[in-house]
Amino acid sequence: MSTHSPSPSPENPVPPHGAGAQHPFETPPLPPGTRIGGDVVEGVLGRGGFAIVYRVRSPEGRLFALKVLPLEVSPERAERAWRELSLGMLLRHPNLGRQVGAGQWPEHEPRYVWLRMELIEGTTLDAWGLAPGRTMGEVVDRVLEVVCGLAVVHEARVVHRDVKEANILVHQRTGRAVLVDFGAGYHEGDPTLTKGMFPPGTLPYRAPEAWAYGRAHAGEPGAHYRAGPGDDLYAVGVVLYRLLTGRFPFRPAEHGGEDVEAVLHQPPLPPHLVNPNVPRAVEDVCLRLLAKTPEARYPGAVALHAALEEVRARADVDWKQVLHPERRRPVKPWVRWGRLLAAVGVGLAVVLGAWWPGSSQEVAPGRPAPEPVRAVAAPLPEAPPPPAAAPPLAPRKDSAPVKQPPQTTPGPQLEAAPKRRGTAMRNACLGLTGAALQSCVGAAQQVPPERPAPPPQACPAGALETMTGTLGFRLGEKKSVEWSDVRGRYVRVDEDTPAYLAGDWDAGADRFGYGGRFALPDNTRVSGRLYVKEGRVYGRFTEARTPNGVTYPVCLELLDTDNKVGLEIEPGSPPGKMMVDPVARVRVVDRFK
Repeated sequence: MSTHSPSPSPENPVPPHGAGAQHPFETPPLPPGTRIGGDVVEGVLGRGGFAIVYRVRSPEGRLFALKVLPLEVSPERAERAWRELSLGMLLRHPNLGRQVGAGQWPEHEPRYVWLRMELIEGTTLDAWGLAPGRTMGEVVDRVLEVVCGLAVVHEARVVHRDVKEANILVHQRTGRAVLVDFGAGYHEGDPTLTKGMFPPGTLPYRAPEAWAYGRAHAGEPGAHYRAGPGDDLYAVGVVLYRLLTGRFPFRPAEHGGEDVEAVLHQPPLPPHLVNPNVPRAVEDVCLRLLAKTPEARYPGAVALHAALEEVRARADVDWKQVLHPERRRPVKPWVRWGRLLAAVGVGLAVVLGAWWPGSSQEVAPGRPAPEPVRAVAAPLPEAPPPPAAAPPLAPRKDSAPVKQPPQTTPGPQLEAAPKRRGTAMRNACLGLTGAALQSCVGAAQQVPPERPAPPPQACPAGALETMTGTLGFRLGEKKSVEWSDVRGRYVRVDEDTPAYLAGDWDAGADRFGYGGRFALPDNTRVSGRLYVKEGRVYGRFTEARTPNGVTYPVCLELLDTDNKVGLEIEPGSPPGKMMVDPVARVRVVDRFK
C-alpha cells in the first residue's frame, strides 16, 4: 500500500486551506490530471456526506474509485475512513466491494485522506430493480447475493449498519449485486466513534429495536445504541420490500420524517396488496425480516440465505413474472390541452367541410365520427346553408335589420357569400377562443387574501441526510418543476398543489457516487405548502414521491425561472386561488427562512 504523493505543482494543484472545516459542497473538485497516491484523476464520480469520489487511473492503466475526505472537516470522519479501509481489507468476497489502498495527501502537509476502491461499473439496486421488466427471479437472485455477502460480513464479526439500495450496486458486466460503503461499519471490539445516541445510518432502514432504545434512554448521558446483525437483516427487509412494491414499508409521519409509532407497533401492508405480482412465498420472507424484534427475524444471514434459496427452488412460483410492468409515460398537462385544442380544430374543420361551398368531402355512411369530433361538433348545425341564389333568410326579431346587397349577376353573389361566411367563422373562432380563455382565467379580477408569512422553519427530520446522502443533492442545487393542471397560459394553484419534476434529477444517489444515476425520475411529485405574500406565491416542499410510490423527506424552496424566491401572482386570480406561470424551479436548502 503506497502512500507516496508528489508535492504540489501547477500540474498537480492542491486546493487552498480556506476556512478550515469546509463542507465538501463548498470545496471545488480537483481538476482532471491531479495525481493522488500515484493515480491520475479523470473526473468526479459523485459526492456525499463529507467526501468526493473520483474516477482515477493507475500508472498501469487500471481504473479505480478514489474517495477523498478532507481531514479538517471532522477528525471522527477521518478516523472512520481508516476504519473503512481496515474493514474493506478484511472482507474479501465477490459480493462485497474491495478496498485496495489508502493514504494521505499531499505528502508534505496532509489535508486529505484517500481510499482507493474497486470501481464497479453499474447502477444502484433500486434503479436496477424498479426498472420495468425485472422479473421476480432476477430480484430474488440479487437479494440472495447481497445476503451471501452479508453472511461473510457477519461471520467476520462486522456489522455494516447502512444496508440500503444506494449501497448495493449491480455490476454492469457480471450482473451480480455488490454491497459497498463500510464507512458506517463496526467491528466487534473496536472503540466506538459515535458521539450521539445512534450510529451512522439511514432513518427509513433503522430497526424498531433501535427506535425503542432511543425512547427508553432519551436524555440519558452517554446512552449509545449498539447495532447488531439483526439491524442489518431488518434493513435487508426494507430493501426487499422496496424492490417488491416500489415504496417503503411505512409512510412518513404527518409532518415529515419517520413514523416511529408505525415502525414500533404497526405491521407493514403486505406487499401483495401493494403489488399483486408479488408471490406469497417471497412476501413471507420479507415480512419476517420486518418483524419488530430481532428474535422474530431469522437467526442470521446464513439462515436467511437458506430460506431464500428454498423459496427460489419452488416450482409453484412464476419466477418469470414481471414485478413492475412498463407504464405509459404521463402526458404533460399542456400536451393534453394542446390535444384538446387539436380536437376542437378537427371538429370545426369537419363542420366547415360539411357546408363550406366547394367542399367535396363526404362522410361514409354508417361510420361514426371520432369521439372528440362528435362532442365538439354536435351542437353545431348539421344542415348546410341554402345556396347563394336562394332568397335570404329573414332576420331575427331581436336583431337589427340587415341591408341586403343589390342583386347583380350570379358571379359576384357567389364570391360574396364565402367572404361573409369566412368573416362570420373567424368571429366565431375568436369568440370560442375568448370564451375558452375566459373560462380558464376567470372573470373575477381578484387577488387571493394574504396570510401571515410562516416563521423560519427547520427541514423535516432526516431530510438533509436523505438529500445529501441517499439522493446525492448539493445545497443550492436547482431543478425545473411543472404544475399538474395547466389551463391555457397560466395554472391555478392552491396551498396544497404539488409540483412535478420536469425531467430526471440526475445525481449520485450513493455515498460513493459510483456511476451516478437519476436520483429522482421525471414526474416525481414534490409537495408541501404554498402561501401568498406581497403579490407572490412562496412554496416550501417537504416530500418527494416518485412515480413508483417511493417517498423521501426533502427541503426545497420555490423559485421562478429567474431564480427569484417565489412566483408572481398573475392578474385574474379568483378568491382563494393563485394563478402562476406553468413552469418554476425548486432549490435545495438546509432551512426555510
